[in-house]
Amino acid sequence: MKKLLIFSLILMSCFCKANAAIKVTPTVIELNANETKGNYLTTSFNIQGDKNETIRFKIYPAYFKITDKGEMDIIEKSDEADNLIKNTRFVPNEFTLTNGNNQKVRLTIADIKNIQDGESRMVLFLEDVKPKEMFLNSGIKNVSTKLIVKTRVGIPIYLDKGKFVKCAHIENFDLKKQNENLEISLKFLSTGNSKVRYQGRAQIIKDKELIGEYKIKNRVIGSNNILNTTEEIPLSDIKENGNYTLRLIVQYQDKKGHLKSIIKENNFTIENFSNQKV
Repeated sequence: MKKLLIFSLILMSCFCKANAAIKVTPTVIELNANETKGNYLTTSFNIQGDKNETIRFKIYPAYFKITDKGEMDIIEKSDEADNLIKNTRFVPNEFTLTNGNNQKVRLTIADIKNIQDGESRMVLFLEDVKPKEMFLNSGIKNVSTKLIVKTRVGIPIYLDKGKFVKCAHIENFDLKKQNENLEISLKFLSTGNSKVRYQGRAQIIKDKELIGEYKIKNRVIGSNNILNTTEEIPLSDIKENGNYTLRLIVQYQDKKGHLKSIIKENNFTIENFSNQKV
């Protein structure tokens, strides 16, 4: 009896880091057109393959917007003014990686004077030309699973030009206790015409004393957009009931590279410490 094959496609996408098969540096390209005197600028990125693998990649561009969740939303056939594809050329557009060697991809962004002020963007995808086939035991008699594994890595490219502004603030900051954690719900508002990339930390304070400090996720707020996000802060450093303050410190760079800080505070109470895990 012939075996029944179940076909599946696994498409692995990565926008901020390289996957296990290849290493891409840098993983994000951010350019300032005001720093060039000509009507074009050039840049590049490197791809390194696994030393035990041979992969042939093709490169192709796509336009995207940043959603209110801080995610990349690919938009097909866009004629938006902030679409950078029409101004960008890159070489090579197809190449083979072998024996852990490096491949440099060079980009030229031309006709800068006709690009709108503010931020323009695109993503360059690296996708393997020949997907891998893997056969797995399905656990069902006379049935096997064939997986077609395709690797796709995306390198976001941003260009700021002319009068661009990076500015953000926290519009909403809510707290809710969830078991051994404190859940933070945040709504950021970006009022500039260029994205804001932030990092930060949360501090638990009691009677002006620092009880604990924790990193929060690094995120991106799209230009003229909002970002809704949540964070979980552990309560394991709290040793007694009482009133506490959660201080949020968020930092980002403005258009001149100066560090800007957003500081917000909210209060919460621990009333059942005996039930807390410590």
